[in-house]
Amino acid sequence: MKILKEKRVRSYELTFLVPASLTTVDIAAANTAVLALIKKHGLTITDQEDWGKKELAYPIRFSGKNEREAIYTHLVLEADAATVQAFEQAMYLQPNVIRHLLVQAEDAGTPVEDIKSGREA
Repeated sequence: MKILKEKRVRSYELTFLVPASLTTVDIAAANTAVLALIKKHGLTITDQEDWGKKELAYPIRFSGKNEREAIYTHLVLEADAATVQAFEQAMYLQPNVIRHLLVQAEDAGTPVEDIKSGREA
C-alpha cells in the first residue's frame, strides 16, 4: 500500500533584498525576475509590500564591493511544501538578490495593539 503525502496549501512569507546601488532599471528587473520565478513554480502571491531602501545591519559583499543599503520587498505566498522547496533552491541562483528569507507564515493571532491595551480575544 502506497501512502500519499498530503498536498496541503500553506502560507509563506518571502522577504528579499536587492542592492540599493543598482540602477532603477536593474532593481525593477530583479523584482520582475523574482515574480517570474514565483509564477514559473506555481506559487500564488496573496500580498506584496515594498519596504523601500533600508540600511543593512552589516555590510554584504556583492559584485566586489560592500553593500550597506538594500531595497527590501516582502511577499506573502501560498503553495504546497514541495513547490516551495524547489522555488527556494531557484532563489539562491538569482544574480541580483543578495539575501532572501522564506518562512512558513504563522496563523493570524491577536493584533499587537489589542495585546498592549489588554483586549486579548
